[in-house]
Amino acid sequence: MRRNAWKIAVGLALTAISTCLAPGATAPAESSSPAAPQLTTITIPGSAGEIPAKWLGYPGPPRANVLLPAGYNPDRRYPLLVLLHGLNSNYDWVAQSGLIKDLYGLDAIVVMPEGGSGWYTDWWNGSARGTPAWESYELNDVIPTILTHYPILPQRRYHAIAGVSMGGLGAVYLAGRLPGFFGSVASLSGFVDLGYFPALVAPGMGLTALAPFKGNDNINPVDGPPNGFYFNGHNPALLTENLKQTRVFESTGTGVPSSAGLSQKGSLAQVLEGSLAESLVIFPMNQLYHAALDAAGVDVTYQSHPGGHDIPDFSNEFAAMLSWGLFQPVVGASEAWGNKTVATSGQLWSVGYHFDRPPDDVVEFRQSGSTLSVSATGSPVTITVNGHCPIRTNTPATITIPGPHCT
Repeated sequence: MRRNAWKIAVGLALTAISTCLAPGATAPAESSSPAAPQLTTITIPGSAGEIPAKWLGYPGPPRANVLLPAGYNPDRRYPLLVLLHGLNSNYDWVAQSGLIKDLYGLDAIVVMPEGGSGWYTDWWNGSARGTPAWESYELNDVIPTILTHYPILPQRRYHAIAGVSMGGLGAVYLAGRLPGFFGSVASLSGFVDLGYFPALVAPGMGLTALAPFKGNDNINPVDGPPNGFYFNGHNPALLTENLKQTRVFESTGTGVPSSAGLSQKGSLAQVLEGSLAESLVIFPMNQLYHAALDAAGVDVTYQSHPGGHDIPDFSNEFAAMLSWGLFQPVVGASEAWGNKTVATSGQLWSVGYHFDRPPDDVVEFRQSGSTLSVSATGSPVTITVNGHCPIRTNTPATITIPGPHCT
């Protein structure tokens, strides 16, 4: 009975998370002054049909909001912040919630891409790994588009990714998929440990993404069976080494109502709903995730504080994140790293990889100087270095990384 009651409580909290992220205010009116920050909406189509229209709540290709800083000069290069929204919302959530005003003093280009309710994951779909393919969309379409169309500083130090709730999960996961690009990552009340009651989390992710109502009848469609290899390969708490050379900011409310939360417009029921979500799911997840980051030796700044899953408390977390600093010095390049993934292709520092077939287990890459090892995957892999010098090999394998003048 106690176990069932706990499952019900966590299920209610998952539902609360999906409703607490609904916008609570309209965006402030933009100033007509040319020196003021400027918000614009762009479209970023997905390649290879990654995001079918049924996963969007509007016509046309996926969109992104881009906030240009005060006094924006296209002839000057800027830091980049990729800011991911939470569940039950879209690319416009930060603007519609009013949280965008907290970013007005940031001298950086802020990109808020579409993520649907897709958990920033290429969906498992009963091992078919079909659409929606949200992680591929963010890494292969959103980031290259921004780098092509906006003047972004090239150094890793000046690339940060952050997110709220589901977006916190996306931020820490995607930062680990592209460690040579993102120097800092911030999770704000993030859904950061899928292993926290996985038997409920796995189907809950599919249900909250409304998968059954969009023609997806797979069981556990997002990350596959609980504690299966694909599920574990998307669980940030098991991938902490991927962030070993990345600065991490982790913030969570405890669920105890804060003065900011109590002062928000709305009913007491809304305050309690946000507190329930934070106390039953988000806070314990973040405690576990912080312990995992610490054990891996990751440079993490962890803050827990009174507060629930609501706009006023998210605003306080934005302020704490900006005070922490998104663009501080980090390692620029590395030849000593480890990374775990279930992706079919990607970029890890200077090493690119592409498997002939999707991996059938969590793959571990490890570089030490000129030596690169790849664990068994059930598929050959092609390795490139800075986009050159392709080497195709069966796995497991240990190879010597070619020098800059390979033939």
